Amino acid sequence: MALVAVTALAQTPSPAADQNLYSVALKASIIQMENEYGPINDSVPGESVRTDYRHMTVEKDPLITEALPTAFDGHVVEYLDDAGLIERYRKLGKSYAILRVGPMQADGDALKIAVVVYQVSYKKHRLQFGLSDWSDVEFRYDCEKQQYVINSVKLGGI
Repeated sequence: MALVAVTALAQTPSPAADQNLYSVALKASIIQMENEYGPINDSVPGESVRTDYRHMTVEKDPLITEALPTAFDGHVVEYLDDAGLIERYRKLGKSYAILRVGPMQADGDALKIAVVVYQVSYKKHRLQFGLSDWSDVEFRYDCEKQQYVINSVKLGGI
């Protein structure tokens, strides 16, 4: 029983996570990508796995991803370090999509966070990251709410 309680708590975002701009950017990016790209079968037979926006892998970054949620609105997010990414590739035997959350950037009176999609593979004992597409999330400060809110989510790709 204790295991079930711990699992339920781990998947419930804390109020602090809702205020974390990295968390907000990650959620908004996944939802926008799912809406735009979800219907597209981006797999290549024998080479890559189709991207599942309901179960995304995010590259672990101790400075950015440590407190981000593992689940939200029917989506599951898994954070993997290099060893985990290699293990996933060996298990699948094909490249797969991951997200990398970039550091926050100030742009005038706005803050921006890029969430980038890479296709990951492991060859010649090295992780390889192929740039696929991205989401630029822009925040502006709302004086009435006294917090940053999303101003725009723009998708781009190669």
